[in-house]
Amino acid sequence: MLILDTSAILSGKFFSGAMATTPKVIDEFKPGGHSWRLLQYLRESGLKTMQPPSYAIEEVKKAAEKTGDIASLSPADIEVLALAFHLKDSILLTDDYAMQNVAKELEIKWKGILEEGIKEKIYWMHRCASCGRFFKKKHETCPFCGGKVKKVRKKE
Repeated sequence: MLILDTSAILSGKFFSGAMATTPKVIDEFKPGGHSWRLLQYLRESGLKTMQPPSYAIEEVKKAAEKTGDIASLSPADIEVLALAFHLKDSILLTDDYAMQNVAKELEIKWKGILEEGIKEKIYWMHRCASCGRFFKKKHETCPFCGGKVKKVRKKE
């Protein structure tokens, strides 16, 4: 089964076979307009709306914390990843690099739609540009010196 995120639906591409998305993705579309018609077309082609179980949502959140991508994921992104995690033989369709990174961490099969996608899994941290302190969680400013905190690749 193909699991579609918002970018997959907005791509305008036709997907054959079993397809599913989540309620939070559907909620991102408002009636009328081009994007709504793309969604309706996929629904008429068999796109199902499925709610992932809570255990899968928790596993996705844990994996996203581990990779450092949690701040980059919307509730809809988490829900889509959880559905793909729950449906073991599914393929996640997304161009979102943070989603691809978490999918790789959870060993979820994924495919880019318009973009090739990530080549390797990356772990992220946050570092103050002024004092150099590292943080696991995102801060806008450093709680120690007030400097700007940036997302940086964690050295392994």
